[in-house]
Amino acid sequence: MRYLWMLMVAFLGMAQVALADEAAAGTRVTLNAAVEVQLANDEVVVTFRIEKEGRDADAVRKYVNRVSGAVQQRLEKQPGVRLKTLSRTMQPVWEQAQNRKRVRTGWRMTQIEQVISRKLDAVPGWLDAIEDAGAHLSGLQFRLSAEASARARDRLRKHAVALFRRKAAVIAKGLGAKQFRIIRLNAATQVPQPVVYRAGAMRAAAADAAPSLSAGEGMIRVNIDGEIEVPFIDFPVK
Repeated sequence: MRYLWMLMVAFLGMAQVALADEAAAGTRVTLNAAVEVQLANDEVVVTFRIEKEGRDADAVRKYVNRVSGAVQQRLEKQPGVRLKTLSRTMQPVWEQAQNRKRVRTGWRMTQIEQVISRKLDAVPGWLDAIEDAGAHLSGLQFRLSAEASARARDRLRKHAVALFRRKAAVIAKGLGAKQFRIIRLNAATQVPQPVVYRAGAMRAAAADAAPSLSAGEGMIRVNIDGEIEVPFIDFPVK
């Protein structure tokens, strides 16, 4: 028991010495480094909906399927196009006259679909084809693709770390030190916001032989903040 107690005392003593040495290792300085790049949006997302209301549920369903199939057949001919269904709902339509029991008068089906592609120059033709098939345009946005965004983030992180080290080296040299240690390093990425067009602008683009829709650009920014430690140096007082 006495031997165990001596080991605990020795361990605590070593821990205190280690903490004291770490606290007195040098002067700590907080730094920040940020880099950014502006990239052209290279991907388009078109959202549209197909709606139908009627007394016969089967007829409503067949109409939505027909319109969806027509749009799909038109767009699947284009290379690199991804078409997916976001939602599909069938709801009853009710009617209630005054002082009477509510009665179901029909059904309403809504199907929302999305088109994703990097063929930006083909967008006006798609918008026209979607509306000609009987669907309704809901939204359009140009954005930076996930692949392009990931490549840019990796490149910016390397640049940000290099910039952080250069700033740290300048401070270390200014303090007369020959080296520094990085104590803490945090990285944060700011992703670009997509360029969004509403249904009105989309319809105008579809009707215009030379549409003025611009894909725009997105800015990616990587910010690094951290803390360095420079060895203690005794400076003479002048």
